[in-house]
Amino acid sequence: MLIEAITLAALLSRRPPVQPTVTCHPGTVSYKFVGTPGTTFRYIGDTYSVPRNGSIELIGHGGDTQYQMGERTLPLDVWPIDAFGTRTVPLPKSE
Repeated sequence: MLIEAITLAALLSRRPPVQPTVTCHPGTVSYKFVGTPGTTFRYIGDTYSVPRNGSIELIGHGGDTQYQMGERTLPLDVWPIDAFGTRTVPLPKSE
């Protein structure tokens, strides 16, 4: 009888499960650089080259909102952001 009473008390005292709260990152998560294979650019101090598939995706690093092509420094956050926090950046043709 005691076990049944404990089991019944446990079942009756259960609260409905708490629904998780979804928190999305409000800014850019990554940048997808799209261009001609072999095009090189610099982002956060490192040099990258576009692979054969024509794009390379890099994780965003906080306040870094520019990239470099040759001697030019170009903005990143002018491109639209998708639902996953990715900005697709079309690279200018290499000189």
